[in-house]
Formats: sequence, C-alpha cells, structure tokens
Amino acid sequence: MARSAGQRSTTRAVCPRGVLAVVGLAAAVLLAACGSGGSGSLASRSPAQIVAAAQSALRSADGFVVAGALVQDGQTVRLRVIDGGTSKLDIQFSANGKTAEIIALPQAAYVHANQAFWRAQVGAKGAILAGRWIELPASASGQLTSTFGQFAPSTLSRCLGEDLGTLSRGGTTTVNGKPAVVVRQAGDVPGSSPGTLAVATHGPAYPLRITSTGPTRPGGKVDACNDGKGGDSEGSLTLTDFGHAPAITAPKRPLKPPATPGLSA
Repeated sequence: MARSAGQRSTTRAVCPRGVLAVVGLAAAVLLAACGSGGSGSLASRSPAQIVAAAQSALRSADGFVVAGALVQDGQTVRLRVIDGGTSKLDIQFSANGKTAEIIALPQAAYVHANQAFWRAQVGAKGAILAGRWIELPASASGQLTSTFGQFAPSTLSRCLGEDLGTLSRGGTTTVNGKPAVVVRQAGDVPGSSPGTLAVATHGPAYPLRITSTGPTRPGGKVDACNDGKGGDSEGSLTLTDFGHAPAITAPKRPLKPPATPGLSA
C-alpha cells in the first residue's frame, strides 16, 4: 500500500533535515558512550573507555526517554522521544508554532497535532484534523521507526566509534542530580561535530546528556548515524528513564483511513 503525499509530508515535518543532522550527531556522540555494564571507577578511565562503558549500558537498557531543544537556521525545535523497545516509539515535536505527537507501533502509526501543523500538511481542510488522533497504516509506522531509528539502543551501539574525532576529558558534572563524567568531542573529522557527552558514574554507565556546540562537518560514513550532508544545528538532548520508560499504547478511537481527509492510504 503506497503512502500518500500527506503521509510523506507528515514525516518530513516531524523530522526535518536539520533535526536529523543533530540527532545523527547526538547519536554518534551518544553511541560513542556505550561499553561495560557498570560504571565502577569510570571517572579514572580514558575518554574512549568511558564511551565504551556507555555503549554497553545503553545497549542493555529496555527503553528510555530522550528530550531536548535543538536550534537550526535560527528556529528552535523541541523534541521528546520515548523508545519503548520492540519497534515502539512516541515522538513529540514542536517548532514554529506547530506541535505534533506521533505514536509508532508495529501495526500502525497515530498522529495528534494542532491546527498549524495540519494546515502546513494538507492546507485549510487540515483544520478539522486538529486535536484528533489520526491513524496511519503500518507502512507509515515502519517509515517513522526507520526515520527515528537513531534512538534504538542497538543502532546507537552500532554507531559507536563512527565519525567521533578527537576525544578528551571534560571534567565532571551532574545531570538531573546524577553525577557524571564528561567526554568532549572535537568535531575535527568528516561527519563529526564539536560537543560533549555526560556519562553516569554511579550505577550503569548510561549516557545522560548529549550536547552539540557547533556545526556537523559534511562527509564521513553515511548510514543511520550520519547523512553525510553536515548541518548547522546545535542543542542538547537529555536521556532518562532507562529500563522503565512510560508504556506506549495505541490511542482510543482514532480516526481511520479512508475517513481521514487528505490521508487516504
């Protein structure tokens, strides 16, 4: 079943290229943060060992929440993603007055957005969709989970080591009250960008915060972690609720195609 133009534009609006660039950068730095299960004397390890410790901890997490704000082309994009495991995602996105929440499950995807969002997707008739859950077919759900696949623990772990550039120690900090050690990324190779990664020093070595402080260089290995195009997005993403992210379930009584104007499958 082919996706309609409305479905394609919805995907673009939820994850514009600039967001993907920063998320890809965040994924690369974040992924770099994945190694052995416990943090132990993490603060005394090398930057590469800290990254490896974070990889292992993240890979073992059964779901987590990523939230933060990204700035691209002078526009602030706010993003919250719940990774519920087993191809379950809850994506909340807002930018320039447009807000939307997308739930992607194996069997279908669901969109709940404001009037400004829908008008941008399907014109004036989109106003009747505002504030209602709209069901999209499984093909759209697959596209969404693929688009946001950087947030899957297995993908983040695979991205570890790609396009990292020079790593160095950045001291210590706290993230939501949790002590962490900071790894700095110089952003000095293709596909990389300058930024920091904060990794928990107590309990599992989870990556707690990823910050991008400069543009992503074009080039590098092109894959789920990096589109190779570079970008000027900057911002910070915080990770929480490892292993106990909120449950993701389908909304009750969504409006289904073909009854959905402008979104027929």
